[in-house]
Parts: sequence; structure tokens; C-alpha cells
Amino acid sequence: MAAFLKLEDSPMFQKQVCSLESMADELKNRCQVLTEGSRKYIAALGEAYNADNSFAESLEAFGCGHDDPLSVSIGGPIMSKFISAFRELASYKELLFSQVDVIITMHLLPT
Repeated sequence: MAAFLKLEDSPMFQKQVCSLESMADELKNRCQVLTEGSRKYIAALGEAYNADNSFAESLEAFGCGHDDPLSVSIGGPIMSKFISAFRELASYKELLFSQVDVIITMHLLPT
């Protein structure tokens, strides 16, 4: 056992270990940047979804009455189709929000 006390790594091995450690650190930094950007994106998607729904509710309150003559005169039936499409877009944002959240939670964050 005493013979192994003075054993040292070769310069080539030390260089390779240093290179691998450097690459691991770089990858860790890139993952941290990606995780932070993804969290911001998730937050923005959540806010956009809420804003879309709020806007759709406002449009609905403004002129979507089918029996109201004033609503019909300002394009209520057409506006209701627009609101429906707008809500569908909001639901796609919600789906994207949940999918990005799952990917970040399951694949990028350490357990």
C-alpha cells in the first residue's frame, strides 16, 4: 500500500479531467439559464392566459347580447364568434403553459 502513496496522475489524464470538469460547469450554467428563462416564459404564459380571458369577458359584457337591439346593432353576433376564437387561443396558451411546466419540472429541475 505504501507504493501507491506517491502515485500521481499523468499530465494527459489531469488535462482530460480538467477539460471534462470545465464542460460540466459550462453545461450546468447553460441549464440554469434555460431553467430561468423557462420559468419566466411560464409566468408570462399564465399572465397572458389571464389577460386573454379578462379581455374576452370585457368584450362579452360590451356587446354580446343576442336579444339586445343595441348589441345586435354594434355587431354582437359577429363579436361572439370573435370571442369564441379568442377564448380558444387562450386555451392553447393554457395548454402550452402546462406542457412547458411539465417539461421544466420533470426534465430540467433536479429531483
